Amino acid sequence: MCGNRKNGGIYSWKGFKEGKEVETIRVAVVCFEKDVERIKKIAEFLNADFFVYGEEPKDYDVFVYRASAGIVVRRLCESLKSKFEDPAVVVLDPTLSYAIPLLGGHEGANEVAKRLEEIGLRAVITTSAEFEDGYSIGVGFRKNSDSAEIVKAVRAAMSELRISEEDVKIIATALIKKKSQAFREAVKALGIPAGFVSEIAINSMNVRSSSAIKIGLKSVAEACALYYSKYKELVMPKKVFGGVTVAVAR
Repeated sequence: MCGNRKNGGIYSWKGFKEGKEVETIRVAVVCFEKDVERIKKIAEFLNADFFVYGEEPKDYDVFVYRASAGIVVRRLCESLKSKFEDPAVVVLDPTLSYAIPLLGGHEGANEVAKRLEEIGLRAVITTSAEFEDGYSIGVGFRKNSDSAEIVKAVRAAMSELRISEEDVKIIATALIKKKSQAFREAVKALGIPAGFVSEIAINSMNVRSSSAIKIGLKSVAEACALYYSKYKELVMPKKVFGGVTVAVAR
């Protein structure tokens, strides 16, 4: 059975390039031949592309597999590099009772799993950043920003709040920035874990103002900070440091 590539996906990120809307984040649902009829409804719900196991391309941002975790790990292990390059992966159990983020929980897998709760599955979230005390920092930055600018902006915000790297549990930005070399280098220099937030999650957050009009999103910095915060309290509303916007929540 051939795969169904339609370049869709509920988590497709609608950005703009040269005045035209472009799609950059794609989801694929994958299962064995025997499960096709049951799993098609998952793909339809997510508006995702659908493939039989073994036929799926590798150029997707999020994969939803109806297969055992072991099978999926063996399928992907040789191609895994880093959280900035690897796809997010969700595994569904045989009874379609549970959606388990296996890879990239903070890169879209958790959100897809939670989305599937709307059709009766239960998300099994194993990441901890969302539930821990501590500060979460959200950042928005221009395409031409470099890592030094991001680091300088984050440190300036921390200095104003009189907090250190040890007090910060995560630095988050929009999922569309996942492959940004500048962001990757910045979080490495700061020694703080990275997180990403999808379009749907950003636009669902209750933020004070709108920004990032070019990609059609609410305040990226505030929404990303709030998304990973435990108490959903902004302690620093978005503030511009050069070409970088920073917000802090807890």
